[in-house]
Amino acid sequence: MHSTEREAQIEALAEVREAATRGELTAAHELALAAKRWVEQPGVMQRVLNDLERETGFRPGASAAPEVWRRYGGLSARAGNLADAQVALDLALALEPDVYRTRIDAGTVAFMRAELPTAQLHFERAAALKPAEPEPLASLAAVAARQQRHGDARELAERALALRPGLVTAHMAIARADLLEGLAARAEARMSELLASSALNEAQRIGALDLRADALDALDRPADAFANYTSRNAILERINAPRVAAELRERSIDQARRLARWFESAPPEPWRTKPGADKVRVVREHVFLMGFPRSGTTLLEKTLACHPDISTLEEVDHLSAAAGGLLASDAALRQLANLNPTQADAIREAYWRGVETSVGTSLSGRILVDKLPLHTIAMPLIARIFPDAKILFGLRDPRDVVLSCFRRRFQVNAAMFELLTLEGAARYYAAVMSLARQYRSLLPLEVHEVRHEAMVADFEGEARKTLAFVGAEWNPAVHGFAERARARAVTPSDLQLTRGLNADGLGQWRRYEASLAPAMEIIEPWITHYGYAQA
Repeated sequence: MHSTEREAQIEALAEVREAATRGELTAAHELALAAKRWVEQPGVMQRVLNDLERETGFRPGASAAPEVWRRYGGLSARAGNLADAQVALDLALALEPDVYRTRIDAGTVAFMRAELPTAQLHFERAAALKPAEPEPLASLAAVAARQQRHGDARELAERALALRPGLVTAHMAIARADLLEGLAARAEARMSELLASSALNEAQRIGALDLRADALDALDRPADAFANYTSRNAILERINAPRVAAELRERSIDQARRLARWFESAPPEPWRTKPGADKVRVVREHVFLMGFPRSGTTLLEKTLACHPDISTLEEVDHLSAAAGGLLASDAALRQLANLNPTQADAIREAYWRGVETSVGTSLSGRILVDKLPLHTIAMPLIARIFPDAKILFGLRDPRDVVLSCFRRRFQVNAAMFELLTLEGAARYYAAVMSLARQYRSLLPLEVHEVRHEAMVADFEGEARKTLAFVGAEWNPAVHGFAERARARAVTPSDLQLTRGLNADGLGQWRRYEASLAPAMEIIEPWITHYGYAQA
């Protein structure tokens, strides 16, 4: 399906998901029936049915709507289209809420999207529907392990294994609990036994390799850990490559390189002047937090989010939704350079509508921090549409950034696909940093750099400087970032922050120096440029 259709799906069923999550199943059912903007779009249902028949041989009867959406959800999930999968499964559940298999599938997709409370709700419903089945118990154990509730994870997984000794999900949950308790050797042994089986499907093999790699890292066997991360990423790359190729007109790294070429020869004058101010906004200060993934932006966002005067928006790309097309071609960039006030105001209104919906509270008089690391690529949009916005730019040793991007497991979208090989991660980092340097020499934006190493070494000092830059007074509440991360530990960075501030992640590249060799030449200029050569 095209992106506009997916947007329509998600919009049409947003209320369905909310109602279902609240347990208002009758309301969810009615909302689903009313979501005809999607279901009755010409050709959409026929494409769904064609996909199902081609891929699975399933040919439903006219009254099998919930089963159609369940199967299509599973098909979308296997193809890596998790947003499509969630929408289809939500509709299946809204039409027929008490179907065990649909609950399991919906919980699995929510878990894959790191929406852990939603996953837990689905698995608990499944357990209530079939109390004697081990699968919901094992899935709840996986959720508990991701939430770092290792005692609950172990107890639930052992109950599941008592019912079905070979249940892979339960073994993984116990291995995760072992890792949380410092029992890395036990986790490594359990995952090695699993990986010796030819019966694992690809999703299970990815998970087992991921766990074994982390266990080997904890055992200080970096070469073996790196080999497992490489094997895991190779499977992820192979699975996602067809979807990325089909959905993208342009790879993310190619976009960065194209923009760099364009700005090298573009007339600088339009970009060096500030256009009219953003009169639509109601916030006191508007701040964009960017850099590159794994550069410390999550620590910054969680810190700022604890301040009573600050609202943060974490990795929801309302900027691209409102104006992303203005970076899509040379013609679009020329249009952006000469944007008139009417066009700018329309984009601003769309952006602020989306932001207010996401934040869910009034932003009047507050400071908004819009955090998305790869907003770096979109700095020209910010300069032309939000000329008075401030930029927080996160920095970290490029060697640690590239290694961490390669090691950590992200949901695979267009940008994260670039990180599945070491050299790909290094080249993408270099392309984005090169673009950032061009932009910063050209665009009249107010930028404050925050180095992750400095934040770890002197948290309060760096936090004070950052708060002053965004226009906020010092408040000791910002020390509560770890508790905030624990409340919704979604990303790899969130999970690390739940342990509080520590220097464990600094200088990790030294342990992996031999494995990093293919990337070093690519990122060496940036190691020097940012002053990390002697680190």
